[in-house]
Amino acid sequence: MGTSTANVVEILALLILLQSVSSFCNGDNFNGSCIKTEREALVKFKSSLHNNSNSLPSWVGDDCCRWHGVTCDDITGHVVKLVLSRASIMGNISLHLGNLSNLQYLDLSWNQDLSLNRSLAIHSLHFPSSLKYLNLSYVLLDKCDNWLQSINMLPSLLELELRNCELSIIGDVSHVNFTSLEVLDLGLNNFHSTIPSWLYNITKLQNLDLYSSAFRGSLSTDISNLNSLASLNAGFNSLEGNIPNTLNRLCNLIELYLGYNKFSGEISGTFGNSSGCIKNSLENLYLLNNSFSGSIPDNLGQFKRLKDLSLSKNSFWGSIPVSIGQLYNLERLGLSKNSLHGKVSELHLLNLRSLIELSMDGNSLVFDIDPEWIPPFQLYWIGLSSCDVGPSFPQWLKTQKSIRFLEMSNASISDNIPDWFENISSNIVGLDLSYNQLFGTLPTFRKLNTTYANEYRIILLKSNQFDGFSTCSQFDATILDISNNLLHGQIPQNISDMMPSLRLVSLSNNYLNGTVPATLCRIESLQILDLSNNHLSGRIPSCWGNLPSLTVIDFSSNMLSGDVPMSLGSQESLVSLHLQNNTLQGKIPMSLRNLESLETLDLSMNSFDGFIPSWIGESLSSLKVLSIHSNKFEGEIPLQLCYLASLRILNLANNVMTGTIPNCFGNFTAIAMHEQKGHWDYYTNALPYVGFVRASYGENVQVYVKGMELEYSRTLRFLYSIDLSGNNFVGEIPQELMNLSGLQNLNLSTNKLDGHIPWNIGKLSSLESLDLSENELSGSIPSSISDLNFLSHLNLSFNHLSGRIPKGNQLQTLDDKSIYIGNDGLCGPPLNNCSDDADELPKGHEKGGTTRKDDSEMVWFYGGMGMGFAAGFVGVCSILYFNDSWRCAWFGLVDRVCNKLWVTIAIKANQVKRKFLRNKLEGNA
Repeated sequence: MGTSTANVVEILALLILLQSVSSFCNGDNFNGSCIKTEREALVKFKSSLHNNSNSLPSWVGDDCCRWHGVTCDDITGHVVKLVLSRASIMGNISLHLGNLSNLQYLDLSWNQDLSLNRSLAIHSLHFPSSLKYLNLSYVLLDKCDNWLQSINMLPSLLELELRNCELSIIGDVSHVNFTSLEVLDLGLNNFHSTIPSWLYNITKLQNLDLYSSAFRGSLSTDISNLNSLASLNAGFNSLEGNIPNTLNRLCNLIELYLGYNKFSGEISGTFGNSSGCIKNSLENLYLLNNSFSGSIPDNLGQFKRLKDLSLSKNSFWGSIPVSIGQLYNLERLGLSKNSLHGKVSELHLLNLRSLIELSMDGNSLVFDIDPEWIPPFQLYWIGLSSCDVGPSFPQWLKTQKSIRFLEMSNASISDNIPDWFENISSNIVGLDLSYNQLFGTLPTFRKLNTTYANEYRIILLKSNQFDGFSTCSQFDATILDISNNLLHGQIPQNISDMMPSLRLVSLSNNYLNGTVPATLCRIESLQILDLSNNHLSGRIPSCWGNLPSLTVIDFSSNMLSGDVPMSLGSQESLVSLHLQNNTLQGKIPMSLRNLESLETLDLSMNSFDGFIPSWIGESLSSLKVLSIHSNKFEGEIPLQLCYLASLRILNLANNVMTGTIPNCFGNFTAIAMHEQKGHWDYYTNALPYVGFVRASYGENVQVYVKGMELEYSRTLRFLYSIDLSGNNFVGEIPQELMNLSGLQNLNLSTNKLDGHIPWNIGKLSSLESLDLSENELSGSIPSSISDLNFLSHLNLSFNHLSGRIPKGNQLQTLDDKSIYIGNDGLCGPPLNNCSDDADELPKGHEKGGTTRKDDSEMVWFYGGMGMGFAAGFVGVCSILYFNDSWRCAWFGLVDRVCNKLWVTIAIKANQVKRKFLRNKLEGNA
């Protein structure tokens, strides 16, 4: 009994001693709450945040161990874990976190408004040496140039994640202390350097992520030092050279991602060496989008653990090795967009029982598969575009019940789509069979079996020979392109019931007749509507009021008649409107002035009449293309068109317009600056499926250039053109037009222009086509015309030009006499030789260049009037400038108003000028 009592006493004494030692070591008494000094460090961390009163609302009271994101040790009470992932905190990382002396796990990731304090950046990052896990991904560390030296003071660190921290300096250390590191993520930074040598000394590293961090140079042979490495991601960098053969010594490597770099050479040294142990571990190999060449190694068949093999978008050539057919674990095989050729048979696919994705598109492969063959797999994705799959529709697809994406465009198929296709159609969300010779009626689709929310169906059947439209009700499509086929009959009047979720529909280049269904106006999701080049007739429906997303309307090249409905002006999102080549008539409705986003307006080849509305220049400020040629427009060009600073193509040809060419046409900024910004293809606003072809509407305009009518689509973005031909314009060619240095096509033919060709026409340095024929131009041809180095088409015929034809440069290649026919005073090659009295005069003093008396009076008259306007304008500006309140407003408005103000002055001046010319023509000058 006495012994037992003594034992109890000893145990109690020992417990008291342990508690005392613990209290001594901790510096505080642990009473179920957190350590006081550590709580204070956390409070100071919170106080450094912006809006700290609203941040971390649970951080109140004395027990910090109960605060959100804080974990304490159950025995000592020390804070060992701080996790504030996606906590929406903002401000600076406080130095006081260094006082959490026992912290092992720190995660502040995904707080994009959290950054490194500037003073902290000057000294160093200060984290407890006990840290094992540190994640600052998506925290702004751009001021931290010495981050590596700070990390090097953490010998226990096992995992470091600094993804997307805007780091720009990779740094270097003479000796690596954090050799225990197993996970390192430096992805999505901006290092712009080679991969540092110290990295290859972290031999315990298992996961290394250098994704998209602007690394350059080669991958070192020292990569073999990382013999514990299981995952290496160095994709989306600028790494180049060969893959080092030493890579095949990484016996634990499971995933290798080197896609989207500049690697080159063959891969047989790394993946064709049967002695390399990498073949026993590798499951995912991504080498896509590099410059690898040579043949695909036959030894890849020994990589039995491979699940993903992506060699797409390289320069591999030769045939596909049959050994790939032995990869029974393979799930995804990507060989698209290489230079592979030869046959693909059942032997290549025989044992791929796990395969769900097969991508071989963009090669010259010939599929030679027995129609009766039954594959061992069920494919999810099939990409065989540009391969020779035909001429029959592949029968082995009949067994594939899980297909969601099927791409077989340009696959040499000349057949109808078999009836059994309907049985596999319910899962298909993406189908592209374009550019084949498929015929018969359109296929029947079962209702889409949706797996994901907001999933939609893409059906691309363009450029085939389909002739039936009767099964459209089964399409259930969101994006439907059946353009360039042989479809006949009418567009179903209940199309809105058949496809209520339609976003893009293109039925262009067919033989459809009847009217445009008014039910199209009920499809609120509609964004792109292209019914061009058919035989549609009747009036354009007047129901366009409830389509908030409509971007493109193309009704061109049909037989539509009547007026343009006012309701078209309610489509405020409209960017492109094509009504050309119909039999429309009347005035341009004023409601179209509401289309402030409009970039292309093409009303050409109709019977519109009246004056060109001035509001086109005032309201449609985004216009890039204005084409209204071949109508019945009359009157003068409204000077407000000069407001269109973004205009690149202007075509007013073949109308009955009068007056002069406005001097302010030199204000077309986009042409003068050769502006390249912007795009010319319009997509639906829903993102397409990753890897699947994008469905879009390609902007297109017909332009008469170089003596012929050409359609510009893909090259439209490079065209700058002005065509005013076939009208009754008078007066001289404005000198201001010579400021349009980006202009490529200028056609002023078949008018009544007089005076001289501007002496500085050589300033149009980009000009490729110039047509001034059938006018009343006089004087000599300016010698500067020989400076037009890109000129390939020239027509100066049927004017009153005289003197010697200039020589030199590109002009020498234009030796067709018809260029100059109808100008009796011209001489020199390619016409007859000149006599001595017709020698060319010095530049700027061409023969016939004297100024007539009445012209001189006009110059002085307009000069005086211009000076008057200028003086008044300067006076007003001075008053505004020296008035404080007006001065602030003035400088805020000058960019938007200045151009319009000068054009307004020009409008007033031209009204007087036009009155003078009109009186002169009537003999009353």
